[in-house]
Amino acid sequence: MILKTVIFSSLLAVCYAANNDRSWTTEEGVKIEIIKKIGDSKCKIRSESGDQLEQFYKLSDKEGKVIGSNFGQKPYTFTLGKGEVIHGMDVAMEGMCVGEQRKVVIPPEQGFDDDGEEVEGPGDKWITDDGVHIHITHEVEGCTEKATAGDTLHQQYTLYLEDGTFVDSSWSRNRPFIFKMATGQVIKGMDVAMEGMCQGERRKVVIPPELAYGEKGRPPAIPGNAFLHFDLQLEKLIRPGKEEL
Repeated sequence: MILKTVIFSSLLAVCYAANNDRSWTTEEGVKIEIIKKIGDSKCKIRSESGDQLEQFYKLSDKEGKVIGSNFGQKPYTFTLGKGEVIHGMDVAMEGMCVGEQRKVVIPPEQGFDDDGEEVEGPGDKWITDDGVHIHITHEVEGCTEKATAGDTLHQQYTLYLEDGTFVDSSWSRNRPFIFKMATGQVIKGMDVAMEGMCQGERRKVVIPPELAYGEKGRPPAIPGNAFLHFDLQLEKLIRPGKEEL
């Protein structure tokens, strides 16, 4: 899936000068066009790896259909070059000034593949006894607390259908989805998918219809007998009787 994004950013940190051209294609194949340039006299710093960025964006597919935006909401905050976003976005935001606006086109190999799934490195994969497919795409070293029944989870997610159709995302609202595990607050397959996750961990999961919305689906977005493809991140884990992790 080729992603076209308009990004607006502010940032914190000390950065250095980068490409001054209005448009170019990076070695990774990311097409970048500056649509609002900040002059050198006003641009004192430019974004580089390790900087904390605050970003406003509008995301559309190759047909121009908008599939996500955080305009009118809080900015999306992430650290550049640390794998907190798709690799193409790390590339696209390199060398930006505060207030600069860019239009970028991210190819599938730097973002999402043809099935709408994020391209990540290898990690543990398994299928649970319930038929949920799980792939850990970002592990957390030194994790001692893992999600289990009764924990309150702050979860970021993006949901697609099997054909790659975008359904919903918490990222576009810039706030996590919060629920308590194994209390019936989410579909059964989600409780299964989140079991054993560490704070900061990311997973790709496929939930079969019998653990989701079954034969009826959830019209109009989710048809009957739909397999649900999620990109998940456990942003925060709160265990009863303990301080927040």
